[in-house]
Amino acid sequence: MKKIFLLITLILLVTAKAEAIDISAVGSWSDTIINASDLQAGAGSNLIDTYESGAGATVLTISNTTDNWRVDVRRTDIIWYGNLHLFVKRTSDGAGGVSISGGLSYIEITTIDSQFFLGAGDRSGINLKYKLTGMSVSVPPNAYSTTVTYTVVDTP
Repeated sequence: MKKIFLLITLILLVTAKAEAIDISAVGSWSDTIINASDLQAGAGSNLIDTYESGAGATVLTISNTTDNWRVDVRRTDIIWYGNLHLFVKRTSDGAGGVSISGGLSYIEITTIDSQFFLGAGDRSGINLKYKLTGMSVSVPPNAYSTTVTYTVVDTP
């Protein structure tokens, strides 16, 4: 059985107008694909195509704002295989703030910033979940790694 290791790391960027909005993230996700439980139907079958993290693999906090904001997401590949696709979704509203919307369905994390969700005011405990698709026996054994970057943008 081949061994494939997946590691997701986090980087946070903040952009704002006059005052700085703060964003913080706690968590990461890794998985090792190594044994018979990763096969669809036992010996000789393909690998399971899709893997998912727990509901709170990453927890975001947005602070130092009373304004509207947007969270964007992108990935920067360290070692990646082109057939693999990484997705993220928001699994909780968190607490505080005025509002939060969007991000409740999986969106693919690409190498270009994509709008993830919107909110207003300080909010903590926003849980995120990841999904990886495209795994198969044709994926060469390796330790695949990408960095996920969340950017908070002050919006009008």
